[in-house]
Amino acid sequence: MKIRSRWLTKFAALTAVATFRLLFWTCRKKFLGDVLEQRMDPTVNDEHFVLSVWHDALLLPTFAAPKWLRKRCCCLVSQHQDGSYLADAMAWMDYTTVRGSSRRGGVEALRQLLTDTAGKHIIVTPDGPRGPRRVMKPGVAFIASQTGRRLLPGAFVVKNGWRVKGSWTDLVIPMPFTTIYLITGRPVSIPQDTPRSQLTQYVAAAQQAMDEINEEAERLAGRNSPQSAFPSVKAA
Repeated sequence: MKIRSRWLTKFAALTAVATFRLLFWTCRKKFLGDVLEQRMDPTVNDEHFVLSVWHDALLLPTFAAPKWLRKRCCCLVSQHQDGSYLADAMAWMDYTTVRGSSRRGGVEALRQLLTDTAGKHIIVTPDGPRGPRRVMKPGVAFIASQTGRRLLPGAFVVKNGWRVKGSWTDLVIPMPFTTIYLITGRPVSIPQDTPRSQLTQYVAAAQQAMDEINEEAERLAGRNSPQSAFPSVKAA
């Protein structure tokens, strides 16, 4: 059942934020990778990136990031109904959001990303909003090229968690008191203003970077395949 009322949507988002904040407060967070390790100091005037996060892992960096970092991030959120819940939740968490995707509102979203994200990292789920799961789409490479930022591959895994099954992907939720690993790989450089027709090689490089850093993260969490030991829960 879809919630049509904006007041109910906001209430649902606030309830979810409060619940997940409490859950994530119990968890241990480990930040790894050159970018995160060197830039956890909020006083550093560092480079800003387009951070790539697989859709199934989105909750982990969203709630594990410290407040000062959340304020310095802008998230590209789908205009789909599910995106309304996410956009409201992001606002409660001090993130900036831009609504749009490759399917809806893409041109306006890109224009807003170009003008409204100075001093902020841009967070994108490159396999959303409809999948296929963990398959890189050209949009994230195009955003990196148009904004003149390097694309930063991210891997976010938990030691123990649940998988909530969805229509085309799942959603990883940490169990209380588990360890969350937040890892960034080596940034992928994409020449500025590269036409969409010439992005194929950079999309392939970004896909490989994401696959490699996520495989490394899974090994670090003690698994040989993504969330293989997690119990599954079917979404309502």
